[in-house]
Amino acid sequence: MKDLFGQEITEAQARKRMKARDPQPKGYAALPGTGPAGETCKSCKHIVRRHLAKTYLKCGLMRRVWSGGIATDIRAKAPACRNWEKPDG
Repeated sequence: MKDLFGQEITEAQARKRMKARDPQPKGYAALPGTGPAGETCKSCKHIVRRHLAKTYLKCGLMRRVWSGGIATDIRAKAPACRNWEKPDG
């Protein structure tokens, strides 16, 4: 198999390159796991559900960097970050 520049690459190398391009969620306000034990992003006051063609979970504290793609999403089951706050009411 050849890459874009005509160099020979193996299937394993091609898969590794594709995996490296998979977007990891970068929408967290702080490092997940630095918040209160037992809490998750789902139980945080700052979680925002953006309803477009699908529903995307975002951190409200990171609104300035939101994109239209999954790169700035967060995961509801991720451990809470240090900015975690109890929801009102």
